[in-house]
Amino acid sequence: MKFYIFSLIALIGTQLVAQTKVEAEKRIDHSEVPELAFDWLNDAYEGKKRIKWYEQQSRNKRVYEAKFKWKGKRQSIEFDTIGNIINIEIQLKFRDIPKKAKSTIDTYFSENYENYKIKKVQIQYLGKPDDLEDLIDEDEWENITTNYEIEFLGQSETQNDLFEALFNYKGKLLEIRVIELPSSDILKY
Repeated sequence: MKFYIFSLIALIGTQLVAQTKVEAEKRIDHSEVPELAFDWLNDAYEGKKRIKWYEQQSRNKRVYEAKFKWKGKRQSIEFDTIGNIINIEIQLKFRDIPKKAKSTIDTYFSENYENYKIKKVQIQYLGKPDDLEDLIDEDEWENITTNYEIEFLGQSETQNDLFEALFNYKGKLLEIRVIELPSSDILKY
């Protein structure tokens, strides 16, 4: 009987971990970034300078992230530890999400939260490295997956947290996680 109770507790604990986002980000020098990431970035964003590099560490992965402005919009490009591109994220305003997807997302929020406040919205592009490069330098959309990543404060009957939700291009919820800030991000008095 004790074994079953312990197993149940362990199972519940792993489900909670899978639904929580804990991430630490630190600024790094460009010399710490894999060359493959530089090569991809130079090909896709020809002539781009003033790139800030970060290393993100979460419970189960480590990535490199390039952040910069391109054509007036904040860009964030994630690379794995070898330098392969993972995704492109471009910051936008909630009102700029296409009407049908925005309506579906609004419905999700109003049905699941008594109160909510959107903090950050990014459009996310996924695809093969060559397809993502073609998206940037040739505006070619073949084989590109589009999602919306939304950080928001949400209050329901059972929760009052900071969340990160991922919606597909139609506005359907794909994933939601509670954002747990590292202790270094908590204001100390």
